[in-house]
Amino acid sequence: MSVNRCQRILVAEDEGLIALQLELMLSDLSFTVVGPASSVEEVVDAVEKDQFDGALLDVNLRGHSIFPVLPRIVEAKKPYIITSGYDASSLFPVEYQQVPRVAKPFDENRLRLLCEQMFA
Repeated sequence: MSVNRCQRILVAEDEGLIALQLELMLSDLSFTVVGPASSVEEVVDAVEKDQFDGALLDVNLRGHSIFPVLPRIVEAKKPYIITSGYDASSLFPVEYQQVPRVAKPFDENRLRLLCEQMFA
């Protein structure tokens, strides 16, 4: 599967080393990285300014849930993947239990494949 080199992927992650890992992986896949956004407010700002084509979103940014922002991302028709330290979908609101997600620590091969499927 070829990757669209023009796509901008927002990385929403408040842990510096994890954000760097995600940036390196996305760059290796020829995506342009936007961010990282380390707060929900920065994600909202990126949505409002149409700064990205897809997103990797940590479910918890500085103690605040990303879930209230997801309707805006869906409305803007931006594909997204949720990253979380929690693997059980039952911990997420019902409407988000089936969205693509990757548990931390990442299985990098799974994350790469999911990024190619969602963002290519």
